[in-house]
Amino acid sequence: MHPCVFRHCWLMLVAAVLVPGCGGNQPPEVSDRKSQSDPSLVSTPLEPMTEKAPAPADALPVPTLVIEPSSVILPPDAPGLQFLVSQIHPDGTRRDLIQDAISWESSTEDGVQFEGPGYVLPQRSGTETVTAVFPDGTSVSAEVVIERSAERSWDFATDIIPVFTRFGCNAGSCHGKADGQNGFHLSLFGYDPDSDYVALTRDAAGRRLSLTNPETSLLLLKGLGRIPHGGGPALPANSEAARILHGWIEAGAPRHRGEGHGKLASVEVFPKDLRLPEPGTHQVRVVATFDDGLERDVTRLSRFEVRDDATASVDDKGRVTLLRRAETDLIVRYRTSVISSRIGSRMNPDLEIDFDALPRRNLIDEHLFARLESLNVPPSPPADDATFLRRVSLDLTGQQPRPDQIRTFLEDTDPDRRIKLVDRLMNDPLFVDFWHLKLGDLLQISQARFGNGVYRYNDWVKEQLASNTPWDDFVHTLLTALGNPNDLNGGPVNYALEGQDARDQAELTAQRFLGLRFRCAQCHDHPFDRWTQDDYYGLAAFFAKVGRGGPGVDGMMATEDVRVNPEGRILHLRTGEPAEPTLPGGAAVSLAVDIDPRTVLADWITAPDNPYFARTAANWAWAQFFSRGLAEPSDDLSDSNPPVHPELLDALAEDFVFHGFDLRHLIRTIATSEAYGLSSRPIPGNEGDTRLFSHQTPRPLTAHQMADALAQATDTELLFNLGRASQGTLRSSKAVQISDPAIPSVLLDTFGRCPRVAGCSTVATPTLSLRQALLLVGGNAIDDRISRFDGYLSGLLELEPSHAEIVENLYLRTLCRKPSVEETEYWASLLDESDSVRDASEDLFWALLNSREFAFNH
Repeated sequence: MHPCVFRHCWLMLVAAVLVPGCGGNQPPEVSDRKSQSDPSLVSTPLEPMTEKAPAPADALPVPTLVIEPSSVILPPDAPGLQFLVSQIHPDGTRRDLIQDAISWESSTEDGVQFEGPGYVLPQRSGTETVTAVFPDGTSVSAEVVIERSAERSWDFATDIIPVFTRFGCNAGSCHGKADGQNGFHLSLFGYDPDSDYVALTRDAAGRRLSLTNPETSLLLLKGLGRIPHGGGPALPANSEAARILHGWIEAGAPRHRGEGHGKLASVEVFPKDLRLPEPGTHQVRVVATFDDGLERDVTRLSRFEVRDDATASVDDKGRVTLLRRAETDLIVRYRTSVISSRIGSRMNPDLEIDFDALPRRNLIDEHLFARLESLNVPPSPPADDATFLRRVSLDLTGQQPRPDQIRTFLEDTDPDRRIKLVDRLMNDPLFVDFWHLKLGDLLQISQARFGNGVYRYNDWVKEQLASNTPWDDFVHTLLTALGNPNDLNGGPVNYALEGQDARDQAELTAQRFLGLRFRCAQCHDHPFDRWTQDDYYGLAAFFAKVGRGGPGVDGMMATEDVRVNPEGRILHLRTGEPAEPTLPGGAAVSLAVDIDPRTVLADWITAPDNPYFARTAANWAWAQFFSRGLAEPSDDLSDSNPPVHPELLDALAEDFVFHGFDLRHLIRTIATSEAYGLSSRPIPGNEGDTRLFSHQTPRPLTAHQMADALAQATDTELLFNLGRASQGTLRSSKAVQISDPAIPSVLLDTFGRCPRVAGCSTVATPTLSLRQALLLVGGNAIDDRISRFDGYLSGLLELEPSHAEIVENLYLRTLCRKPSVEETEYWASLLDESDSVRDASEDLFWALLNSREFAFNH
């Protein structure tokens, strides 16, 4: 084995034991050194945690027994009704008693029919009293009024489509796929009821339905599995869904009959925020409201899923089971509506935590700590000063603090030193450079996408950051700019050149600035969100009049000017007709022929009352500091991806709007919060938390942070070939100033800079890759910088410092903290015993630069 390779392997083993967080697969552990931090900031979260003494039985509050709804009116066409029976405790937790009832009774024999615990089917008009009786003799009752009607009304979209969706008949794996299944094609999840009605009642000579003898209809025979069916039995026998289909066929399979209820207005799930005292099962009910005010129980026509199947499960009737003390989201889909409800329990019921004693700096702490209190999850103590200094320096400027800055900050006794530090860093020119990189990743600014216009685009974005242009003005300008992208003021014009057509521009705009992923709605209604195909093409129509190119020599198209093309249009895929500009979820917008529709869209997107714009910006900013958004992925605020702290996200968005969409204010609010300053070391009670932000999550340095950290620690320069004849190789530059991914750099590419070609992650990956490890351990990225005679180590050794001073300086230079007493004694003794102080110092320097503590921001 080569001596150098042996040295490296041996040192990695030593470093894994002696350098916190170095080596192995564990995240870096950062000790809270009281000598380097304000004791008042460290002690509060840990001191008040004690085990609760059990309260005397006669002192316990009495829970309340309730049935929901306690009274209800059922229209003649109601499919059924799901009751909830719960024991509600004073702390808001609920225990489901629906399965505990020994009997369910009605005031008459034939008014309603019971189908399973708490589920009733109306049989005739009149008033019924439904009662659940329990073993101890207690009971609870509800009043059910069943309205009269000459005949049941029918609506194919309201009554039949939900059955197909509920049982997966129109899913992509069955009849909803592009070519259908065995000659029978339905629109995916019922986005096109008209074509589905024709397919079911007219195609194949109408053989799928038998109006004279409904029981022999192929739809029922195959669905019930009575004759061979590729999907097997899809409908349970004697189920409500089977009865609905049978009744509809028996009524003549009408498209509409009787008075309709209008369009679906809203869908709600009850309980809206389900808190259980302990892991267990609870029934939920789903209620749809229509334009005419009708409320219909659609529990058994809805589809259910949970976000984390290790935390909870749910059956097809809406019974949710919490498997452990944790929290997750229940996702409910009825027709095109997607809603969510939280389900969870207090995670540390026996732990007493004085949340009132926790320090709070701003709205973030108020909301985050209130949420943690509701789940009884303690936050970790604040990180020590050295850790906080390194963390916030990296997050705001992309740079590690210098040793002199570290010493000065550790000696500072000002109680507001952290807030003042944030303000100083945000006034550093490197703040603009580093956050320009972040916005460049968001907007995918690269030569591959914009050609030579990339230079004007980059310059414009940087100017807006430097002048703190409000975010709404920034986005509005991007969306409406016209002209030549290469002109002096043409930077924002480049935005209109991205993508192939209006559809691409609509998708990118919706995802970046609204947190909405529209792409799935191009061919059909979105399967996991509320957006329809009409919404998709209505949004794309706003970009249809964007004209590209201009007249050149002999009429040739020689430039890429962006202008308004009055003849521009986009054809709706389903109708084949030109789509009209339509705001998402709204009505079509009427515009003059020569008006740029993007101005109307930009006005709506950036309006203070837009429900998506400010929340998306706040979620994106949060992700830059915590490695994940409050909703993750951070550019997905769909209904099926609810934020973990919705109240906090709403408060951040409202504050952002109140302060005039000031991006710097938003960044400062996050960086000065107690929540951001928490330690990354878990404590008892939050050690299993990966989503609530009860402590910081260690995250790898970004490519630009790593490159600058290596250069700064070793006092060496970075070389970048700009590829422009006028400038050639750029020396001694900061990596965070290299925003163009076309500028070659093995180091930046290895550590995962975004190529800005087809999107990139908002934050760094949570682990170091093998390629990165090989570059650092086996390559010359570190060795050459350590051993240089004009580097930092050579200059340090020329001063003939003591061995303890060598250790302290190298720790400050790399890990941005002073070594512990044990670390100092160990490494100083190795230096004492070595034949060559320089070789031993190089080994120590190498081990520190290869440690996980150096590679992670914690």
